[in-house]
Amino acid sequence: KTWKLDNDYFDYSHFLRQASKAVSTRGETSILSAKQAEIAGIIDDYVSDYCFGEYIDFSSPENYPVLNYQPVFDHIIETISRTIIKLIEGYKFEVKKGVWGKLSDVPRIMVRESKSVETERSIYPKNGYQPRGGGFERDFLQDVLNNSSDVLAFAKLDRRHKLEITYRDETGILRKYEVDFIVKTPDKMYLVETKADKDIDNPNVAVKVQAATAWCEQASLVPPEGMEQPRGWEYLILSEGLYKDNKGFSFEALLPLCRGLRDNIVAKAKSQLFLF
Repeated sequence: KTWKLDNDYFDYSHFLRQASKAVSTRGETSILSAKQAEIAGIIDDYVSDYCFGEYIDFSSPENYPVLNYQPVFDHIIETISRTIIKLIEGYKFEVKKGVWGKLSDVPRIMVRESKSVETERSIYPKNGYQPRGGGFERDFLQDVLNNSSDVLAFAKLDRRHKLEITYRDETGILRKYEVDFIVKTPDKMYLVETKADKDIDNPNVAVKVQAATAWCEQASLVPPEGMEQPRGWEYLILSEGLYKDNKGFSFEALLPLCRGLRDNIVAKAKSQLFLF
């Protein structure tokens, strides 16, 4: 992203005002506008002590013109923005103590006849899949979940189930994430997301992965009182390419592959954040 820089009048104070404003807002959406003064202080420390590998006094007129160079300005804004998001990462995953619910609380779900799969291991006779580009979901439903002996029950989650994971996206905006599938095995409950290869590297996917993982960690602490359910929960993500490369694998056989993909997504996202 290129940030617009007003060049009519430029000195170090002007730079700090422009930079802190750019960090605290994204387009038309304010993120941390109430903290603009504190952000200006962070930018001042970073630019003066770290950005150029040595201390530079930008109050001197001969030094601050470099900050008016657009690529330098963009780099500073992006670095500070990413770092602040990282520092408030714990705030991004707002996991609250929950209670167990039942799929049967939603006795019926509406699906399109032409975009659904007959299922034997679900309380719903048919489970739907996306009307556009849903071939991957369809294959996962009928070839893996429906045919794996290690799967006791599953369902394609519907909005009426109200299993929503609250998180903040890469810009800090509060969102709700609805995972694709819930799967029950003898030992554990799983939330499973199927994802097209083209979307795997989307920064927001990494945030969702971390939010869902945190949700499962907290859900595992809630005992299923009065229910015959495994207590542990785990979040998995399966890409279309990974599925096709291992077609014919059971759900249990796919577990380590899904875990590896999940962990790689998180590790890659964290390595892209520049901390000072």
